[in-house]
Amino acid sequence: MQALITWAGRAALLGVLAVAFAGAIDPHHDARRNAPPADVVEHVAYGYLLTVLTIASLPRASPWLIGAGFLGVAMGFELMQALGLVSGTFQWKDVAANIAGVAAALAPLALADRLAPRERSERRGRG
Repeated sequence: MQALITWAGRAALLGVLAVAFAGAIDPHHDARRNAPPADVVEHVAYGYLLTVLTIASLPRASPWLIGAGFLGVAMGFELMQALGLVSGTFQWKDVAANIAGVAAALAPLALADRLAPRERSERRGRG
């Protein structure tokens, strides 16, 4: 499984590098054309910031439970919007943006968890 994750990460890295390079050398590049709507940016930013700041504020709490909690709250708000209990409308892009924000906050922790066993075994081998 780790090999699959490593190769998927490498493929994603190459894809992002290719897009970034194409944008950098394209004389007619229009960044506004590719920008997501402001509402999506807000959902990603709030999901990320709320998750990171809560993890920092509650160091004894599980980051995974914090992330799951925020996703549950976000889905609850979207459901209330669908039922007309609060203002706004249910949108799948909002759900996806919330997931993206929380995932961006938790991704470094997942990477650290994945790398930690390898580093511990390397340290044991050295000393």
